[in-house]
Amino acid sequence: MSERKKRKINIRGVLSIFLFTAGLLLVLIPLIKTYYNTKRNDDVIEEFLRQSEFVVSELESMEIEDVEQFYIPSAENLVTEPSYDDPDETPAQTETPAHSETASETPSSPQPTKKLKMTKEEMQKRTTGVLIIPKIDVKMLIMDGTDDATLSVAVGRLTYTDNFDEIGNCVLAGHRSYTFGKYLNRLNELEIGDKITVQTKTKTLNYTIYKSHIIEPDDFSILNRNDKDKILTVFTCHPPGVGSHRLVVHAKQDE
Repeated sequence: MSERKKRKINIRGVLSIFLFTAGLLLVLIPLIKTYYNTKRNDDVIEEFLRQSEFVVSELESMEIEDVEQFYIPSAENLVTEPSYDDPDETPAQTETPAHSETASETPSSPQPTKKLKMTKEEMQKRTTGVLIIPKIDVKMLIMDGTDDATLSVAVGRLTYTDNFDEIGNCVLAGHRSYTFGKYLNRLNELEIGDKITVQTKTKTLNYTIYKSHIIEPDDFSILNRNDKDKILTVFTCHPPGVGSHRLVVHAKQDE
């Protein structure tokens, strides 16, 4: 075999190895990133659940008159608003009443901010609860706010709606992933009578779904306050990857 033919074969071999390696990296890198992000979220969820179980057991072992004193939050434990790169920049979302036409946290798509990444420490600091929906294998962090950084790792509570375990309407927004089973991708499978659990630092709150429906993006009726029940509303874009409408689930807190 001539030297020229040998060189051609060697070049082809090197090129084949290069293309194979490049293709393998294109497949592996997204998988590694997904694994890392999922593990980070799971670590924060497990730590939050572990801490909440400890707090609940401590509260149950104390006298009633001591409970309020025990759970007065210190300054470092208060949930803070996300920071912004420019100190003069105002957030895309502002806390305004649900009936105000200027409210920006609505069933429409959340407005992006400059801060798109969140560290594990920030996640732990900002987490206020864990959303658990057994039927669709959901276990997600809950944080205040609906900016892109928040919704990339959690479901976000619209900050001008009511809080958990209060009479009113606590509204949570979350993304749907292209990947089946990720985030709120399977929210459409929930039916009347299905259960939702919210684990806070001090309580386990159980809800029963009583309504599921699809609305237009400019339908703000899902933000309406309830004056007698403790309502949890969860919504996401619909259909996945299109987002022309909103899929909404309403649940009432069990007594």
